[in-house]
Amino acid sequence: MKKLLMVGVVCGIVFSLMSGAFAVEIKFAHFYDPMGDSALQANNKWIKDAMAGFMEANPGITVSEEIYQWDQIDTKSIMDFKAKIAHDAMMSSPQLMPKHGYIGDYIDLTPYIEKWPQTEVKDFSWSPVWKKGNQGGKQIGVPTGVHTRLTVYRKDLFEAAGLDPNKPPTTLDEVVEYAKKLTIDKDGDGEPDQWGLGMSFGPSRATIELYFAPVLWHYGGQLWDPETKKAVFASEEGVKAAQWLYDLVYTHKVTPKYSISGDYFNVICKDILEGKVAMAWGFGSYWIAQLEKAGLTEGIYPATPEGKGTKAGVFTLPGVPQFTNSWLLSIHALSEHQDAAMKFIEVLLQPERLYTFPDAGLPTRLSLWAKPEYQTPFYKIWLEAAKAGRPMPATGYYGELADTIAAAMQEILVKQVPIAETLQKFQDEYNAEYAGE
Repeated sequence: MKKLLMVGVVCGIVFSLMSGAFAVEIKFAHFYDPMGDSALQANNKWIKDAMAGFMEANPGITVSEEIYQWDQIDTKSIMDFKAKIAHDAMMSSPQLMPKHGYIGDYIDLTPYIEKWPQTEVKDFSWSPVWKKGNQGGKQIGVPTGVHTRLTVYRKDLFEAAGLDPNKPPTTLDEVVEYAKKLTIDKDGDGEPDQWGLGMSFGPSRATIELYFAPVLWHYGGQLWDPETKKAVFASEEGVKAAQWLYDLVYTHKVTPKYSISGDYFNVICKDILEGKVAMAWGFGSYWIAQLEKAGLTEGIYPATPEGKGTKAGVFTLPGVPQFTNSWLLSIHALSEHQDAAMKFIEVLLQPERLYTFPDAGLPTRLSLWAKPEYQTPFYKIWLEAAKAGRPMPATGYYGELADTIAAAMQEILVKQVPIAETLQKFQDEYNAEYAGE
């Protein structure tokens, strides 16, 4: 009788596991809205495929999605941590890692990473983004790629304007010079049908990362002083940077006014694909697939040894370092299923997965860069930019710093107010609230 009872209990446990009674459900927080633009849809499909493959291989674990705005997901993690609301696997921003490290809303992944083969660790740890994910000796984020930004230009529009398609600008002055020649009023109504230089000055932190910071760095300035822990963007160099950006719209008139409020994807990626702009500064490596889809490149995405830019090329400006980052994968500190969440993250990090991840942009695995498909002239320019790239300041209030500069630039560009005074006003307001951290 006891044996029969024991068999019944065991069979009951097996049946419960198979039926899902003891199944684990983990949530994956990201920002790839399936109802969004084509780039978001492509990345959502990649995630859905990864989730399906993971759940098929791990029948005891289910994965569900939590979808947020890209510039709100880190804030959501922090706020929910304070409110005792749990998440599991999450996408996270390297520029906000200092704040996450201070708050403690992400777990230390080191115990898991220590179990990886050393070859795996070396494949990731070369990246500056990996280093940004390490806060106080704790690895709280693992990169999914390497994001940097370049200027994409239309070779066909260069040729039509009498410019050499194989000789893009090499200085800020040349960018303006080329942009003037490429700004064309085709129907003579006084409004250009083709703009020389596409930019995105919308009210988001992209403004500081894509334009203000690189031009400021070019002039020798900095956003935030690590010694005094104060914002210093209202310096002489900061005024020069803001003036240069302002002049694109109002003095040289080579950048459309809609760039001040337009959506980043539309005024950069979409406009260059449609030929509304001849050069698009701030084109992210996460959009490379869009060039291939539009027929502007051949064999570039997925990368092949024969890959080339046919109608589109890319260039970086010497002495104008680009902001470099990528999305990280983290685990929320309140997760009740940390092992399962890490297991899912490790599936996302598999070489064959990352290779097809549209938003990875550039390989985060060093071994992939040695492959022939990444030795083409097109990708060598991207690697050059990534190597020379710079991160955002290591302040715990980076989000507030970015919002402050974005607001200052909005006031300058929309209201056309004095630049030096406006930058100083916003810098003083920031330092009064956040200096010292």
